[in-house]
Amino acid sequence: MAKKNGIRKNVYWNIVALVLAVGIIAGCTKKAGKVVTTTVNTAGQEVYKIKTWSKLDCTGAPYFVGENNGFFKEEGIEIVYTGDTEVPIRVASILHGDNDVGDAHPNEIAIAREGGATIRAVARSIVEPPPGVDDPHLQHMWWVTRTDSPIKTPEDIKRFPGTVKIQMIVRNACMDFLTDKLLEKYNIPREKFEYITMPDIEGIQALQQGLIEIAIPHPPFYKSVENFKANIIATSRDLGGENGGTYLYYFSDTFIKNNPEAVRRFIRAIKKAERWANDNPEQTAKWTEEAIGIPVEANHYYARTSAINDAHIAEWIQGAKNAGALEPGAKVTVADIVTHDFDTAGVE
Repeated sequence: MAKKNGIRKNVYWNIVALVLAVGIIAGCTKKAGKVVTTTVNTAGQEVYKIKTWSKLDCTGAPYFVGENNGFFKEEGIEIVYTGDTEVPIRVASILHGDNDVGDAHPNEIAIAREGGATIRAVARSIVEPPPGVDDPHLQHMWWVTRTDSPIKTPEDIKRFPGTVKIQMIVRNACMDFLTDKLLEKYNIPREKFEYITMPDIEGIQALQQGLIEIAIPHPPFYKSVENFKANIIATSRDLGGENGGTYLYYFSDTFIKNNPEAVRRFIRAIKKAERWANDNPEQTAKWTEEAIGIPVEANHYYARTSAINDAHIAEWIQGAKNAGALEPGAKVTVADIVTHDFDTAGVE
């Protein structure tokens, strides 16, 4: 990993790197296909134990709400947190059985599936807030610059001398998909950007220090952005509509086959939590802040049901092809990466 101006830079993620991260896929699925039986917890309740990595960022909000409000307990689910799992090995951890449930954007799941990872989305999570819910803090991402930057609008990117350093957490995820939409919308050449990978909080610090030109933070890091009054030059809802935030929960194929009731109960619980988060954003922000230890202005906005929109998923797959993360002839389809068996599990 090279360093430039104190900023960590990763090489562009591609399908080969992802397959290497997934590891020996053929030997992993046996453990992930285990049957999960109910166990009796300390309160004498029969529960399914579902494992996932520890939640250290904004994606943890539904879990914090579910735990605090007892939604998991109501559905007979006990979440077991297995510790921090780095993004590149999360799919491998699901296939190996170290974790049971993960969450990711559709293009990430499509790339993994094309590479041989037998994972499948079971429910929709984050979306962009609908018209009438206009608080920008609930939107999935912002593109921000310093107030003293010559880049005040996306059009200014074309006039910026040289390349524009732009921060992303990882490559081939939501940041690529929506940044490509920004490029297309404003007719900006792809080579105008130099992509710098680092966590959101480091990206905000790098922006403050003038080491990059654009940061792309997610909630709950908007508070840190507003503390130094950055310019918001674009938002995910501006660029992608409702589909700008699409996020999915996924399990391995074999886990789904062997444990449909555990999956169904998980979806019921997590969707209760997400609807509650939509309706109670201030308390959700407070619990998230307490859990992850940083100031939180707001969290994401969530689909009110678990049903997955195929057209939205197809757009993300095409976006991965446009970005070069999937070959133009990649065979992966919407049907390969989602199941509609649980579309009614998360209804109100």
